[in-house]
Amino acid sequence: MTQAFLPLLKKSDAGRIVNLSSILASMTLHSDPTSPIYGFKIPAYNVSKTAVNGWTVQLAYELRDTKIKVNAAHPGYVKTDMGGPSAPMEIVDGAKTSVALALIDASGPNGAYIHLGEPLPW
Repeated sequence: MTQAFLPLLKKSDAGRIVNLSSILASMTLHSDPTSPIYGFKIPAYNVSKTAVNGWTVQLAYELRDTKIKVNAAHPGYVKTDMGGPSAPMEIVDGAKTSVALALIDASGPNGAYIHLGEPLPW
């Protein structure tokens, strides 16, 4: 899908690609026994989100000489069908990282993995 829209994005003065990832994609945190996500081993979900992060890095590199910025967003643990009612974040708060990355200026990050303005470990 991303590749299908690249010709249009390349015409933009400030194209932004925000890939929706998850903290559960962090190989650093999954391999650290002291990490709060260490015990959350959901292979299909975690590995698919790690692939999203890999795609983010590759695409950011491919587009590094353009005005397009490519980043991965972790929305947080949000009250959705997946997160459930006990999740600490409301949907509006879960959208903040994606919206912020969609609106970054030319000096903003490229090829980053972000949650609420803070980088996450790959």
